[in-house]
Amino acid sequence: MANDIRRLFITPPIAVARLGSSTSAVEAYAWADVEVPRYDGKTTLVPEWTLAVEPDGSVRPYMPTDISFRDGDHIRPVAPFFEIWASTGAEGSAPDTWVDAPLSEKLLDDNGFQLGDVFLSVSAANRKAARRAGNPGLVFGTNTPLELTGADHGKHFIEGRSPPSTRPMIPEDKSIPLGHVQFLRSTGNAEGHPWFGDVNLETLRFRLWPAAGSFYGPPQAAEARPELGRDQPAVPTENAFLDDQAGWYGAATLPIVAPPNTYDSIDSNTGSTGPSLGVVDDTCEVHFKVLLAGQAGQDIRPGRAAAFVAPPDFAPDRRPFLSVADEFNDRSGDWKQRNDDINGDELDDWIEDFFERAYETVSLFNLDDYVLRRAIEIPAADLKPDDLDKGNRPRPEFALGGRDRLRNPIFSLPGSTQQLPLPLTRHARMRHRDLADLQGLERLVGSTPNRILDLVRPPFFVGPDETRGASSMQMPPFMRQSNAEPLTVVGWQHELLKKWVAYTQTKPKGAPAPVTAISEKAARRKEAVLASLDVGKKKG
Repeated sequence: MANDIRRLFITPPIAVARLGSSTSAVEAYAWADVEVPRYDGKTTLVPEWTLAVEPDGSVRPYMPTDISFRDGDHIRPVAPFFEIWASTGAEGSAPDTWVDAPLSEKLLDDNGFQLGDVFLSVSAANRKAARRAGNPGLVFGTNTPLELTGADHGKHFIEGRSPPSTRPMIPEDKSIPLGHVQFLRSTGNAEGHPWFGDVNLETLRFRLWPAAGSFYGPPQAAEARPELGRDQPAVPTENAFLDDQAGWYGAATLPIVAPPNTYDSIDSNTGSTGPSLGVVDDTCEVHFKVLLAGQAGQDIRPGRAAAFVAPPDFAPDRRPFLSVADEFNDRSGDWKQRNDDINGDELDDWIEDFFERAYETVSLFNLDDYVLRRAIEIPAADLKPDDLDKGNRPRPEFALGGRDRLRNPIFSLPGSTQQLPLPLTRHARMRHRDLADLQGLERLVGSTPNRILDLVRPPFFVGPDETRGASSMQMPPFMRQSNAEPLTVVGWQHELLKKWVAYTQTKPKGAPAPVTAISEKAARRKEAVLASLDVGKKKG
């Protein structure tokens, strides 16, 4: 038949779940470019069709009126849904002729299968302690995959256990909860009524509900030790059941583990670089595999997906300048061809969006503090002869100080005062707010053509005087990637940035635009800021 199932696949193939102790999950939302932007960015959250799971495992779609991220002291988890799809085609047909369709009970029946023939295998693991100590015995998760079928709509709990060993970190009579998985009931089989809003109710789907966001450790971690810098216990007493002789408590981390302050040490007075306190959390990596069982399903390719359970996102309405999607695009083989196809207005749109994301990223951190903790001391041969800040700011010989050659010479910064405690942070936000508009970017390139390329750090570049603890002011300044090297844009972003700079320099200059001719986006931003200031005055 033309609709014979040839392979299964799961969408999305990769998802991020987020920890939370609330019994309600975050509603679905999307990022949007709003007409009335915030002062520190313009991205807002727009509700999307959301699925409520009923007691019988069926789903009820609804459109939220707003988005909630917490219920009192309890943070709402992000609990992603996964849909199972099939590629269909006639026997012997080429894969490029197959047609993709949601897997439904009807499609299963057409191919001689039932819901009980759909098998989902779930494997979860937390490898943090194992990686940091170089000890594979410290991995914990599902030692054997959790298995459920499409006919089973109950919650299947993921128990984190130590692998079989002579000294398991998690005692055999204990486990660390890692959330649960549930195969959801298909309810859209009424002829001609499979849809509710944008949701196809016939589609087979399952859900991952992540853990609460708890910490576990040995008995020592439940003790307050003020003399060691621990005024409060690291874990509650009921979670202090890990074996302190299993290899994680007292372990020294490997040199590859950076930054080192991502784990608890026994003596907090020395910083988190000493022997481990033996604490672990309930984040994990989850892998899914779906297949059709029985003789008829042996030739059907299984589908796979993965989820990464991470801490909550405390800035969900800010778009980072570097996303997971950007990383995947960089590793795809065709990004150079895609870059070649981006020209003209599309190139302008991309660069403006990129710097809007950079602005929203800058709005999140304290640059004054970053400079104090992470700025390199610039070699004498590379210093400007005079202090641009005229002695108003400390450490002019360090990155972003008054003698840094990368500093823009037209901006002299004041020192910190009670009225202006973070002058560098305020200046960075002001400059990035200007560069978040295309005209601001074009003005910068017009006055100093190479400045953007001098400022933006090339992919994976580390200067000769930089260390894992300190870096120059190249953009993004002082931010670190997972192994504590300077964070950078990825290859395709940097190449597209260079392409836009070259393209902008070829644009006909023409007569200068009148001062009032600002872009539509800039005009909306101006109106929003003035409106917010006016509201503040009225309230005052």
